[in-house]
Amino acid sequence: DRGGWLYRAPGVQVLNREARHYFSSPGPAFDLIHLPPLDAFGASGAGRLASQESFLYTVQSLEAMLRRLAPGGMLSVTRWARTPPRDELRMLDMAAQALRRRGRDPRTHLALLRSWATVTLLVCDKPLAPAQTDALRRFCDDRGFDLCWLDGLRASEVNRRHVLEQPIYFQAARALLGPGRRQFLDDYLFAVEACDDDRPYFFHSFRWRALTSLIGQLGGMAPAFIETGYLLHVAALAQALLLGLLLVLLPLAPRAAQLRGQGGKAASLACFLLMGAGFMLLEVGFFQRLILAVGNPVYSAAAVIAGFLVFAGMGSAASSRWAASPQRIMRVGGLCVVAVALFYLLALDDLLTLVQPLTLPWRVLLVEAIIAPLALAMGHLFPSAMRQLGRAASPLVPWAWAVNGVASVAAALAAPLLAMAVGFRSLVLVAAACYALAALAARALPVNS
Repeated sequence: DRGGWLYRAPGVQVLNREARHYFSSPGPAFDLIHLPPLDAFGASGAGRLASQESFLYTVQSLEAMLRRLAPGGMLSVTRWARTPPRDELRMLDMAAQALRRRGRDPRTHLALLRSWATVTLLVCDKPLAPAQTDALRRFCDDRGFDLCWLDGLRASEVNRRHVLEQPIYFQAARALLGPGRRQFLDDYLFAVEACDDDRPYFFHSFRWRALTSLIGQLGGMAPAFIETGYLLHVAALAQALLLGLLLVLLPLAPRAAQLRGQGGKAASLACFLLMGAGFMLLEVGFFQRLILAVGNPVYSAAAVIAGFLVFAGMGSAASSRWAASPQRIMRVGGLCVVAVALFYLLALDDLLTLVQPLTLPWRVLLVEAIIAPLALAMGHLFPSAMRQLGRAASPLVPWAWAVNGVASVAAALAAPLLAMAVGFRSLVLVAAACYALAALAARALPVNS
């Protein structure tokens, strides 16, 4: 009763859809699109979402929403107010970049206001008219909000109610929307530059190079601003490397004497290490990227993991049917992996654009079709190399399994960290380089004497 039975009101239609996918597909125009804070205040403040990708909060996502606004329509985005400000400023920069890409001046299309707990950004399809800016000022006066940005806003109008030590929101908005953007982003303690689909880590703002300044400015409070989600991921990677050494490689130590005089040890172990790392970097990278196509992280995980396992298994089975030598199969397979991966770097965005308007079953089928050629080629390398070792250097076989296993586990944890640092495209380039180097190392595998 208190809420007015909103969902039963005349004209209300409830759509249970993933928002990014919905707005990227053709549909009606809206006078208002409102994006509330979808994350809990505690989880956001503790940085628990830092290693989680979100394709809802990217420049391309905001562009898709702006395209669905009716003439004169408005996009409203509310974020939790954090101290120091982080994702609120990132959202402002994302909106500004989305407007610039559409040929608009963000200074005249944006308004920013805050309460004690939230910050709301208004993105208008057209420049804000004087009547609208007057209405915003009255709204803030009547309801106790602070204005942080309006075109023509004076410094005397900000930081009046929920008073901060410095009017940081107004200062940041003036820098981000003006010529000082690059300098502000470089100097600010946290990473607040706009996210895009290549690096969709909206909640990750910590950067190691600012750690000294962070400690100097925040003192004993500094550890609270190193995101727990990111730190746990780093700790998990270190733990995996340590446990891999203790539980996988160390038990093989008594067999080390069998390797004396064995030729091709370094090349063999390097080959299997590179294959393990390359496989998992590609699998995890494509899982994260194809969330955008499938529209749901759970469905994406099921489709991508199943696709890589099934098609890589088919490639493994096919590798034994070729008449060529294992080294030649590895060279050709590695070349195919590199070629397909580079093709996807150029064409994947266009492919995903074609996929998004389709229904879920068709999206999943097309995701499998995208995965198939890459995974088929990847599946040829490992069994070919293992057959060659089994024939020419059997003492190396358990070591090859161990090194490959440790590399696979470590790469699965390293892939999101690498994507956060350099983006999906660079992650794919690193994985392709692993396969290229593995194919080169195959030339030095032991051969039958």
